[in-house]
This record gives sequence, structure tokens and C-alpha cells, in this order.
Amino acid sequence: MKVSRRCGLLWLWILVISTQAMAVSAEPEFFTPEILVYEQIDSSVAPSASTGVADLLQRFPFRGETSGANKGYAFSPHWVLIPLEDIVSRIPAAEPLWLEYGYPPVDSIMVYTTSGSGWAHIASTGDQSPWKTRQRHGPKYYFKLPPGTSHVLVRLQTIGSLQYPFTLYSEAGLDRSLLNDGVVDGMFFGALTIMIFYNLFVFLMARDTAYLYYVVLLTAITLFKLAVTGYGSMYLWRDDPAWVNSHIQPISVGICLTFVALFTRRMLDIKALSARLDKALQFSCGVSALMVVVGLLFNGGWVVKFTSTWPSVVVLLVIAAGVLALVRDQSGSRIFVAAWGAGLFGAVLFSAQQQGWLPANELTVNALKLGIVLNVVLLSFALASQIRRLRHEKETYKQEARQNYELALVDGLTGVPNRRAFDERLEQEIERARRDNRSIALMMIDVDYFKNFNDAYGHQQGDDTLVRAALIMRNCLRRPSDSLFRYGGEEFSVVLPDTGEAGARHTGERVMSAIRKLAIPHSESPFKQVTVSIGVAVAKTANIEAEDFIQIADQALYQAKRKGRNSLVLAEQRENPVVNIGDYFKNTPKDTL
Repeated sequence: MKVSRRCGLLWLWILVISTQAMAVSAEPEFFTPEILVYEQIDSSVAPSASTGVADLLQRFPFRGETSGANKGYAFSPHWVLIPLEDIVSRIPAAEPLWLEYGYPPVDSIMVYTTSGSGWAHIASTGDQSPWKTRQRHGPKYYFKLPPGTSHVLVRLQTIGSLQYPFTLYSEAGLDRSLLNDGVVDGMFFGALTIMIFYNLFVFLMARDTAYLYYVVLLTAITLFKLAVTGYGSMYLWRDDPAWVNSHIQPISVGICLTFVALFTRRMLDIKALSARLDKALQFSCGVSALMVVVGLLFNGGWVVKFTSTWPSVVVLLVIAAGVLALVRDQSGSRIFVAAWGAGLFGAVLFSAQQQGWLPANELTVNALKLGIVLNVVLLSFALASQIRRLRHEKETYKQEARQNYELALVDGLTGVPNRRAFDERLEQEIERARRDNRSIALMMIDVDYFKNFNDAYGHQQGDDTLVRAALIMRNCLRRPSDSLFRYGGEEFSVVLPDTGEAGARHTGERVMSAIRKLAIPHSESPFKQVTVSIGVAVAKTANIEAEDFIQIADQALYQAKRKGRNSLVLAEQRENPVVNIGDYFKNTPKDTL
């Protein structure tokens, strides 16, 4: 779709502009200070009680660190000493000096400056404190330092990752940094919002749940990024941020991963590809949903750690699903794998940075944002490719239907291929499956109590019902190679090449569910609506003749009707698949055939 391409190009443009803006923001008028760090184990004596810098360094074992270093998950208080003598000398005396702490999710940050008799407390804030505790309007933390300050002492404590991204700005430098960051982040969140509404619009038009899953996924990603970048506290939950900031990350990540699994299952039709992988995705979906519940009820270091590591596991599973689809040559699988490969790259770097395994720098801090951008761009192309494929398949099917009609292979009532076309197609697919040593499945479908339906509602209503049933069954077939035929009367057949038992059962259940959703009234049926019974036969090696294959599926259909109808029976291939068809008609009353 042209719109999807434009959205993807918009994302790429944003990525380029973001890089340029970050380069602009890296120009002069900011300074990265050298820092000294002390981890407070004994809570009885605080470094802020010392009488000055000399006393502080004598009583407490501070060690040198670089600004931007990453401690990982460390729950005890950490004190950071920042010398300012060299930096102050490089800034005009008239310019006020600002200290920026660039990690918004920190729980508590207290700032002290040197005074005549010790340390003067100038600010206390953090993501657990109301917005009014901030000194400057911006997503991070900014502290105006009094003139003549030679050293700054900062106390940090959080249940999340502990980092030291300190930067010193002149007034003009901070204004420029805030402007550039605002432009970049505004484009990022604006583009996310555009993609949310675009995919919501496509869902409302196409009614494909894959787009709805993607809308929820993007919304959760947006909510998570608002929280970790500080814009959530800045605009959405300013006055009482403590509960939201303590719980928002596991909740938003859990929702995101839940719908990642659902989106993958729907887009790649995993149930038909691999039953085991489908169960693994269902398990990951359940764990992610449980994470949402846990995030609502609890907060703590273990919740934060799990929130930062579990996404990598889910994305690895999603990539495995994409690789399987790629091996099976499924359309769009290449773009899907590339998209989630980019997402995994960003998630792994971000998680490693949060754990303290990698330093906090431009790459690791922005890795998740970069991964999200590439993921959304590529998935937009994948979804557009899927729409084009479906359109192409629809046009191809129409063309084949016209050709078949000219050859008298189309049923005049329902518009699907007839018995003659079925016989030819089944022979061809069995031969192909035998040659490629692949499995093949056959479904025989019968509309339950159809004679009674005709007697009660008339033949015209019966014909309309067959047409509607054929249309809905055809829409249930996802692959171009899957074919629906009118076998005769109220009986239909479906040929499913390269399909095992799990895929055949899944397709049959989808057909039954779709027919029930039509909710066509049927007063003469015990179910009070039109239903179907389905018999399924699967030949794992295609070492079978077409006539025998049909008899096995027909016997399974007979068993489904004997069970009470509105059911599906999967038959096994046997050495001698001969069925006594006479028993079928002998034991089944005519008014229920």
C-alpha cells in the first residue's frame, strides 16, 4: 500500500533527522565531569554530614568513575562527588551553571553543594516525587548551582538500574539541549501516534485482528517510552507519579509482549506451521499477561529485572517463528525476521545496559529507540506486503474462477469449483505430495439437517444458505494452495496440500466456527441454527489413491454425524481404507442426511 510505504519513509526520515539533531546537541556549552562514587552500606552515617570535601574524602572511600558509567541493579544509596573547579573556569561568570542528571527513572535524587561549614541541601526529587519538586521544565533532572560552588554531592537511590549520566551546562547550552531533545522526541512520539491511528484505520477497514494486535502493541510501546524518557511524569501523571512510575514499566512491557505473541501467531498463522511453536507462543503470551497482573500488584527489584530480561526471550521466540515461516517460504517472512531482528538488537543492548553489563552511552541508551524505529518501519512494510498479497491472491482466484467457468469446472450456484474440478485437483495434489514426500489433508463438509432446512424454509432459502456457506468457507482458507469444492448437494470438500493433522484440524475448526458465527436460523435443527459436520483425512506420505482417500474422509464425516453433528472427526490413514458406504445410508435416516 502506498500509504504504508509513506509511513515507513517517514520513520526513516525521522531516524536521519534524529541523528542530525543529536549531533547538533553535542556541540559546545556542555561539559561531562569527572566523578567520584561511594556506595553507602552503613546507613548510620551519611556523607552529607561531613564538614567539607577533605573530611568527606578522608571518612568515605570514594572511587573514580566516568560520567555515564552504569552500576546495573544496585538498591543501596550511592553518593556521587562532582568537582567543578576546572569547569567553572571555562564558563563566563555571568552564566549560571546547571547540573543535568539524565536518567529519568531514578527513584530519589538529592543534591548538595559546598558551603562554608559543610554541605547545603539544594534539591530533592525523583520519579517518586511530584513535578513541583523539579527546578526546570524538562524530562530529565536539572539543578541550578549557586555561584561559587566548587563541588556537588549527589545521593542516588532506585530499585531499577543505577546510572551516572551527569552533564554540566551553561544557561544557553541547556536551552539548546532542551530544544533539540524536544524536537527529536516530539518526532519520535508523533510518528508512533501516526502509526497507531493508521493501523487502527486499516483494522476498521479490513477487520483483520493482526492490525488490532499491532495497534495495542504500539500503544504499549508508546506508554513504556513515555515512562522511561520522563515525558509521562512531565505531562501525564505530574502530581502523583509514585504509583504510576513504580508499576508502569512491567504493565506496559507485559501488554506489549502479550500482543507481540498474538500478532505473531495471527500474522504467520503459526498454528498451521508448528503446533509446538504455537504452544510456546501461547505460553509466552500467558507469562506476559501474568507480568501485567504482577505489575499491578507489586513493585520491586525482582520485578524490574524480569521486565528488562523477559522481552529478549519473547523476541527470540518470535524470530524463531519468523525463521520457520522463512524456511516454509511464507510471504512476508523475510521482512518479519528483519523487523524483529532489529527489535531484538535494541532489546538486548538496552537490557544489557540496564543490567550494568554495558556502559551507558549513545548507542546503548538509544538502542531500544533505534530498535523500535526499525521494527515499526519494517513491520509496516510487512503489513503492506500482506495486503498486497491478499489482493493478488483475490485477483488470481477471480481469474482462475473465470477460467474454470469457461471449462465448466465451476458450480453455477455457489461459484466454487465443482466435483469435476475436485477430482482433477485431488489427483494432481496427491501426485505432487507423493513426489515431494509431503503430507496432504482432505476435508469433507456436510451442512447438517439440510433436507429439513429446505422443507421448512424452501429451496430458494436453501440455495442462499449454500451460497453464504461456500463464501464463508472459502474465506477461511488462508493459503492460495488450499481449495474449496462443491462435492454435491449440501456437501463440500477442501483439499489442503502440505498440511498435517494439526493444521487440518485448525482449518476445520475455523470453518465450523465461521459457519456458526453466520447464525442462520434453523428451527428443525437441535442447534437452532445452521451448522456443519466435518470429516478429515490426512495422508502423511500421500501413499494412497484418490478414491481411497475420499472414502476415509467420508467415513470420518459419517462418524461426525453419528456423534450428533456440528462436530469434527479426524480419521487415520489405514492399510485397507475400504468403507462400507452402504452401511452409511442404511444406518442414517433419510430425513437427517
